[in-house]
Amino acid sequence: MSEINSTLYDKYDIQISNSERRNSSIAIQDCYIVYLIQCRARTGISSSQDIQSSCVFRRYSDFETLRNYLVAKYSWIIVPVLPEKTISHTWSKSHQDRTSVEVVERRRILLERFLHNLCAHPTLSSDPAVKTFLLENDGWKHIVDSSHLINKSESLIPSFKLNLMQHERTKDKRFLDGYQYAIDLNNALHCVLRSRARVADRTFQYYQSHNQLGRLFSHWSTNEDKLGDSLQRAGHFIDSYSGQIEEYLHEEDALMDFLKHQASYCDVIKSIVEKHEELSEDNNRQETKLGVKRTHRDDYANHKINFSVNSFKSKLFGENEERRYAKIESMDSDINDAVLHCQNADIRLKEFNKNALIEIDFYKTMKQEQIREILRSYCLLQVRIAKSALKSWTNIRDCFSSEQTPL
Repeated sequence: MSEINSTLYDKYDIQISNSERRNSSIAIQDCYIVYLIQCRARTGISSSQDIQSSCVFRRYSDFETLRNYLVAKYSWIIVPVLPEKTISHTWSKSHQDRTSVEVVERRRILLERFLHNLCAHPTLSSDPAVKTFLLENDGWKHIVDSSHLINKSESLIPSFKLNLMQHERTKDKRFLDGYQYAIDLNNALHCVLRSRARVADRTFQYYQSHNQLGRLFSHWSTNEDKLGDSLQRAGHFIDSYSGQIEEYLHEEDALMDFLKHQASYCDVIKSIVEKHEELSEDNNRQETKLGVKRTHRDDYANHKINFSVNSFKSKLFGENEERRYAKIESMDSDINDAVLHCQNADIRLKEFNKNALIEIDFYKTMKQEQIREILRSYCLLQVRIAKSALKSWTNIRDCFSSEQTPL
């Protein structure tokens, strides 16, 4: 790969190696988490590229600000999504505190993946705000603030809402299909996440219910002579069996986090389709304005009466020819300006459509591989759980076997 076309991901080994809890300067009881981003030059990178290692701390809100800036600047790109602030679709014993060790660790893993996806994208990786965000303590916020893109996007984009039924006849079918695809994928993923959360909750309760059985066996062993040792060993294996599921469910949570990550991309795709609709509407407005200007110019040149005070005065008292020609020239100039606006709007729309469709197709390909790997890992985890359970129950059975000793 050439040095010119290489991304930040090609140049740096990017890791979020640690997290740190800090107290807020506003309220002592409030705290927040900062994440340590370490960037080291990859082996084999030429020294002529002037690559230096760096360590910077960033808050979750800093990641949000950077992403909002990128979404506003590159509206046709599927910008990588951030992990959720609060845990959803989880089993009952999973921690909900945003600053708990488990939640912070899960978020650290997903934030690191966010940076990897961001820095692997050729366009996003080349943005100066992204590079400064990773390599310098300060400076990136100045780039974001001086662009004024976030305020502009917040004031314009929310006011526009896509109405599929209203614009179905005029919209590009490729974007309609993309919008429907995002809706269907989002519904499917959330159904899977909800179902898994219910299964995990019941599984946890089922395993935990064996705690009582283990205690009963241990208590029973004190009243038996020959059977006492077997009951004691069986109670020990049952206790071990009831406690092993929590670790496995936390592994499941990590896999489900990646599925939730994929569901978040659905909103990004829908926002791209909405931006396409916004540009299409702007293009239609420009064409309508051009048509109105041409109609007014032709009516005026052909002495057609329009119902205005000036037109009646011109008919009653006549109009100076020199003034008339000057007005026609002014109308022609306005028409030329309108033609230029139409051409620019059409170029913007076509360029956006081209880039956005490439991004959507690329995401679909990437998504298929990632979801395939997530579901494969989930199946392998269930096999491990089943094998562990089989081993536990085999040991419990062997405690009462006169021919075999427990494993």
